[in-house]
Amino acid sequence: MENASKALIMSASILIGIIILSIAAYLFTAFGSSSKEIQQQVDTRVMAEFNNNFLKYQGSEKCTIHDIVNLAKFAKKTNETIEASYDSEYYIHVNLIGNNPQDLTRYEQESDWTNLLDNKSINYKTDEDDNPTADLQYYQCEVHFENREMPNRVSGITFKRIP
Repeated sequence: MENASKALIMSASILIGIIILSIAAYLFTAFGSSSKEIQQQVDTRVMAEFNNNFLKYQGSEKCTIHDIVNLAKFAKKTNETIEASYDSEYYIHVNLIGNNPQDLTRYEQESDWTNLLDNKSINYKTDEDDNPTADLQYYQCEVHFENREMPNRVSGITFKRIP
């Protein structure tokens, strides 16, 4: 009789152990999937915040050279932070199209920005009375999503001069 009661106690303790392990495994998978969902939400939010730096100019016809230079600086800083090379999928390009659509220029260096600010920020012309006037030159913006590995991430931005 003593052996039978000890056997029952041993089998009950084994069953309780199995139940505890089953509950632990269930909780581990449940919390693991919810943390994965939370991480996906965080990644989506970070990507949206990054893209908003560019998308706020999308379709606008009131972009100035200063906006272009600011975005070029932001793109360069991002490219340096993630150590993206020029041929990399993650490299962000800032392009400017002049009067001629084949006249595409990429602005990557500070000397390019200075030259751009000096030469293309103001549109000089004369009015009907031959008085010189100066107007800000405006550009239209188009954002590109050509990244194959991360299709929701901005890969470049092109500004086109508005005549």
